[in-house]
Amino acid sequence: MSAKEENAKVLIAEDSEILNNMLRDVFEENGYEVVQAFDGAECKLAFLRENPDVVFMDIQMPKVGGIEALGFIKEKQQRTIVVVMTAWGSEQLAVKAMKAGADDYINKPFSMQDVLSLTAKLLENRRVAEENVKLRNKIRRNEKYLAHLTTIIGEALITTDAKGRIQFVNRAASEMWGYSLEELVDKDIHFLIRGEAHTLLYRDLVKDTIQEGRLGGEFYFRKKDKTTFPGYLSSSVIAEDQGRVTGIVLVVADLTRLHAVERRLKQSEKLASLGKVVEGVAHEVRNCLTSLGGFARRLQGKLADDPICTQYTKVMLDDVSRLERMVREIEDYVRFSKFYSFHFRKADVAAVINAARERVLQRVSPRHANSVSFVLKVDKDLPAISADSPALEEAFYNLLLNAYEAMPNGGKLKVTATNMASAVSVSFADTGMGIDNQDLTEIFNPFFTTKTVGAGMGLSKAYLLVEEHGGAINVKSTLGRGATFEVFLPVDRLMTGLHSWEAVSRGAPPT
Repeated sequence: MSAKEENAKVLIAEDSEILNNMLRDVFEENGYEVVQAFDGAECKLAFLRENPDVVFMDIQMPKVGGIEALGFIKEKQQRTIVVVMTAWGSEQLAVKAMKAGADDYINKPFSMQDVLSLTAKLLENRRVAEENVKLRNKIRRNEKYLAHLTTIIGEALITTDAKGRIQFVNRAASEMWGYSLEELVDKDIHFLIRGEAHTLLYRDLVKDTIQEGRLGGEFYFRKKDKTTFPGYLSSSVIAEDQGRVTGIVLVVADLTRLHAVERRLKQSEKLASLGKVVEGVAHEVRNCLTSLGGFARRLQGKLADDPICTQYTKVMLDDVSRLERMVREIEDYVRFSKFYSFHFRKADVAAVINAARERVLQRVSPRHANSVSFVLKVDKDLPAISADSPALEEAFYNLLLNAYEAMPNGGKLKVTATNMASAVSVSFADTGMGIDNQDLTEIFNPFFTTKTVGAGMGLSKAYLLVEEHGGAINVKSTLGRGATFEVFLPVDRLMTGLHSWEAVSRGAPPT
């Protein structure tokens, strides 16, 4: 960093006005901030007032001598750089000043270029020295931290040789997997990672770590008792000074509790405000709807002979019915989210899609159903996936219903189920009215809807259910030309790597 960049401040303490001003002009021309003093007393006051980075000081000044001023400055601030200026042949004074704490000296007469070069060098030396002190302090803190960490660490610590054979595991690792060190020594590190998860995320953990230098990600690990647990693995290479890799070190944090807490927290956050709204809606709105509906029906009976009044009361009753349906929809959403118990088993995706469509056909009118051309295309080798069939059906039902409602005058709905090796893609492409770009980030939020009916719970519910299956939803749409909702579901829900499905949904190839 240059002096100009550092905005260094220079104090010139010289009783010769000509030399003082010459130094001032040179320093200012080169980007320094300059303070002037013309005797030792002024030098001390200017130092206290301005706190300069560098002091160029004449060794012999009136009122207060240079040696005394030097001692004063160094006592107040050790990091201030002090350069004493001595007359030619006054080496003894220069040596005395250096012993008193001066950082350097320069003999008169001198060139201005020498002054600038010396200043830049001393500032850079100070910067490097202070940076080294910071680094040394940081290293000491890290050493103390690591020494403390080795005694209390709750994460598993594992080291291997360059071929991935386990050399050491700490107490936490032994407890996490249920193996002793003796049982694990010389075993391949992949022995601890569940085979399916290893295949899904990284084909060769050791090779990838050595190639990249470090690696991190979520895995499912297999314990000695054959049960599994989720964990975050971070690996780095162990190398000699010459750069030759001698092994890798791995740290694994058990995420079992974190996953459970995250699921509960995520659900709680999304439903906290909704629950309060529903309580208010259920209590206040229902009472109002009961009164409004009751009085409207009485008016309808009393004014049956008046066609205008009959028309008005019908509008009132229709709106009451619409609001009652909306309240029931909100209550059903919360009830399902709070109390539904998931049970994951192997499920046929095509069968779930067909079951969801049958429910949609029962919901829409026959005319509406016939106006939509429905096409289902399923890969012949589509694998069964780990899913809760009723919950997945509910998700597909809401996506299908959304597509039908986006085509009130008819259109085409194409559903495609594609085998993506370790995942299944299900896309719902309609030719409806589409979604505005500014609404795409909001469509999965509860209560968000662009329709004149409904509470906007359907897509929010679908999102939560797909997320519970370890999948992701991607949406593409052009206003006025339709929308495509693509659902990515892992074949095995316990395979982590949701980021993989999200990457696929952004156009990246599947892992």
